Amino acid sequence: MQDNGPLIALIFLILLTAVFGLFAHQAYNELMGDDPEGLQGESTKLEAEIKRQREDHLAVEDEIRKVQIEIEQKKVEIQTQLNRRDRFTRLAEDYDSALKGRQAIVNSGRLSRGAATELGVKVAEKKDETRASIRRDENDTRERADAQVREMETARENAVNRAVEERKKHEQGQKTFRMQKNLEQTEVDEYKRQLDALTQREVERATVMTEIDGKVILSDPVNNTIVVSLGTVHGVQNGFRFECFTIRPGNQKVHKAFLEVRKALPSVSECMVVEKKVDLPRDPLSDYVAPEPEYKYSPYHESGRTGSPLLPLSARPKEAMLGMNKLDPIVEGDFIQNPFYAPGKKFTYYISGSKAIVQGVQKGAIHYTWPHIQRTIEFYGGKVVENVDLGVNYIIAQKNAKDDDAEQFARAVTLGLPVIYEWELFRFLDQR
Repeated sequence: MQDNGPLIALIFLILLTAVFGLFAHQAYNELMGDDPEGLQGESTKLEAEIKRQREDHLAVEDEIRKVQIEIEQKKVEIQTQLNRRDRFTRLAEDYDSALKGRQAIVNSGRLSRGAATELGVKVAEKKDETRASIRRDENDTRERADAQVREMETARENAVNRAVEERKKHEQGQKTFRMQKNLEQTEVDEYKRQLDALTQREVERATVMTEIDGKVILSDPVNNTIVVSLGTVHGVQNGFRFECFTIRPGNQKVHKAFLEVRKALPSVSECMVVEKKVDLPRDPLSDYVAPEPEYKYSPYHESGRTGSPLLPLSARPKEAMLGMNKLDPIVEGDFIQNPFYAPGKKFTYYISGSKAIVQGVQKGAIHYTWPHIQRTIEFYGGKVVENVDLGVNYIIAQKNAKDDDAEQFARAVTLGLPVIYEWELFRFLDQR
């Protein structure tokens, strides 16, 4: 019925149109008579009738449109009611399903309660059996443990007896080992003496590495504060670095730590101990370990000797902490020195070696380029010259100085100028 509404409306509209058309035709005949051209006397009446008929026709069309709109609204309402009916139907089905599930759960709970009661009885029985079994196992374990203790005591007594015998054998072996070690140590000392004699430098060595520049007048290792006897009146500035050492019997220099000035006062300076984790290079052919991380070559091979190049310290490095030895701390009276510094003096240096730098690399450098060395010297108030003369205090030799800078190096040797090799200065070059 809902789908035939537009068709009925259309049929109704056609019938109305036919009826109105018939009425119009009769009215037209009445108005026109037999002469279809007789409109001259009756034009006003005819136009009025046509206008009335047209208005009635428009009114009927408006009514039809209203009817169609109401029909569409009814369709929407009917569809909404159908949707609600479907939704309520599904809710009713879900409710029935949930109700059945709840009933099933209630029935299952009644069955589970009975099963739980029965299971509780079985658990209690099993618990009693387990306690009895545990007691039996404890007794068996205790008996086995007592037997094992007796066996271990017997084995211990036998081990003590064997240890006494082994100790006697070990003491005898130690005596033999000491005799062999003393013999081998004598041979090693002789070899070292011969090696030192063979590798002795042919040029005059600088004594600046052992000269004393000042002393420690106050030591507070707990707060990392060391006060030295040099200040701004002696030319000391913040950032200067000194080696702290002491002199032991036999005129032996013993290194203790490196100090860095953090507050230079007029007559004294407050310093701190330089501490950092470092890797100390090692010689691959001996037990030599470099005292500083900046070393790259073994000191037993002289730079520049034809046919005897520098031996790199290429063995696996030894980890160490650069700082002060707690077993041998800095104390008042210890000495300080820096090869670039002397109280009230200005040193002049000549850097010997090939100074060619290609793409930022100086092949003649052992570790630091000559501009870096020059900047460090000038930081300490020194001066670097381009040629060797009598005004030069020290020669700083880089790699292969004898060959790459033969003329100037030979002139320095002839004038008797003291030489410091670059590897000896690494500890003072690194200002980071």
